[in-house]
Amino acid sequence: MPGETTTAALNDSLPTMRMGARLVQEQKGNMRDTVDHIVLGKNIGNSWSEVSFAQNTASTVTETTDNIDSPEQLSDTLVTVTPSDSGIHILYTDRVVEHIITQSASIVRSGILGMNAIMRKENIDGITQGRASTTDMGTAGNPLTSALVRHAKYRISSNVTERGAGPYHMQHHGFCLADIDDELSAPLGTYEITGGLSADIITNSYTSSARKLGDVNIHENGDMTIDASDDCEGFVYAQMGIILVEGRGVRTEIMRRPNIGGGSTSVFMYYEYAWGFRSSGNWQFSLTADAVAPA
Repeated sequence: MPGETTTAALNDSLPTMRMGARLVQEQKGNMRDTVDHIVLGKNIGNSWSEVSFAQNTASTVTETTDNIDSPEQLSDTLVTVTPSDSGIHILYTDRVVEHIITQSASIVRSGILGMNAIMRKENIDGITQGRASTTDMGTAGNPLTSALVRHAKYRISSNVTERGAGPYHMQHHGFCLADIDDELSAPLGTYEITGGLSADIITNSYTSSARKLGDVNIHENGDMTIDASDDCEGFVYAQMGIILVEGRGVRTEIMRRPNIGGGSTSVFMYYEYAWGFRSSGNWQFSLTADAVAPA
């Protein structure tokens, strides 16, 4: 057969080698570090409960005031959070771990993929809790602005019902945070950028951890969903406003399955938790905004 002999010509004779293995990277976002994290103790029941007492009102008292028939009544409200289990089951055959490359076998045996899945579910459930805000101060189709973030914080810190104390946090998708970057770095190319907020945004943006806008810590959370209209609902909240109650920590059980595939191993992982909130409608506010991918 005429022609040059190249690797393409002898493709079937080439061995296939896998030089490494890696995990698909998880999205940014970890709500558990920004909320009131409570661990439910052993042997005290299935739920965590807290009583809050309503404010009383004091009156002016003069020398002629008879205060005996005007007592202030005490009133309490119960908040209860009941953790439940999440879990994952992974089964792999002995044949798999004996024939795949060493790097892949280490990942399979380690259980890290199962742990990542459980932590991702916890974060997504926390997003669902945050999106249960009574009031959405944003507008679909409009960009997220620094003013909206600051206004939401003041709705928490100075509302007439119950002041929410800091720290304050915002969880939002990076596509929305890009609009704040653009807003605060607008002088670039027009004016000299000296040291300050604009220069810091140009250098670091709001995608790094512990970035702040006023009193609000900004967190990029890639686990947030974007709807069909390219909008995303983020939220600003006081740290005490959202509660993560952890029951039993992460548990792992391993079961040998000699009847499956000539010998297999099942790995079961469980984690018990639940999300809740305090002062509903006062300590967290949604900010829906345009989430079109930055061009």
